[in-house]
Amino acid sequence: MNLLAFDWKGVFAHFRQLDTNSSSLSYSLPPPTVIAGTVAGVLSLERDSYYGLFTRDRLKMCVQIRTRPRKIMQTVNYAKVKTWTELYRPLGSEHTQIPMELLVAESFPAGVLHYRIFLWCRDDEVFALLKESFEGNRCPHVPFMGSAPFFSWLEWPGPVEVLAEIPPGTETVVDGAVDLDLVEPYSIVLDPDEGDPPAYFREHMRREFLPGREPGPLVDVIWEKNRGKVRAKFKKPVYRVRVAGAESNILLY
Repeated sequence: MNLLAFDWKGVFAHFRQLDTNSSSLSYSLPPPTVIAGTVAGVLSLERDSYYGLFTRDRLKMCVQIRTRPRKIMQTVNYAKVKTWTELYRPLGSEHTQIPMELLVAESFPAGVLHYRIFLWCRDDEVFALLKESFEGNRCPHVPFMGSAPFFSWLEWPGPVEVLAEIPPGTETVVDGAVDLDLVEPYSIVLDPDEGDPPAYFREHMRREFLPGREPGPLVDVIWEKNRGKVRAKFKKPVYRVRVAGAESNILLY
């Protein structure tokens, strides 16, 4: 399989929800469109040029939340700027204060946000270029976690070894977020007696953009906060993989 992984880390993040109002709310994990844009940056692809290359049937992913996120609200000043010279004028009262929801690690400021992204690429050439870039720790552009002020960095944890393919319909555990459409109805197991009680969250995201930056299909992603895994029966195969000596189950969407 053309399967690879990279670790995405940063101190702050803001992945703006598509249906939020002027109060900028954030997803708890990077949506597929943000991941596709980050991958495009690694490949030095021009803005809006890669939508046909990263459609759902050509690029699939799985997101593992390695450090539990925490949301905080901060107020930021937005100013109306039409030309670059207006950036240097005193703002005075010519600004609007907007609440913005930021993501930090639960252990902030000691810890950082950490996501492990698994990617499957249909295109062999794209896969080879990505693998070469991650192995060589080469990223021509500074990646941002959703918004330009939030610098981040990418790390390569090592090659992905596929150990087994678990067939659809088998009750199993996925270590990461899953597409709700890939879950068999009424099959999620809560396991209330297994450590911390489960806490599931549902994120309504844009799956991809169409050429011309036209809005593409949506996807509902669920993830579990306390254990970081979802136990259920799934409509597609789950892959048992090993990265850097650690094994986990992933479901690509």
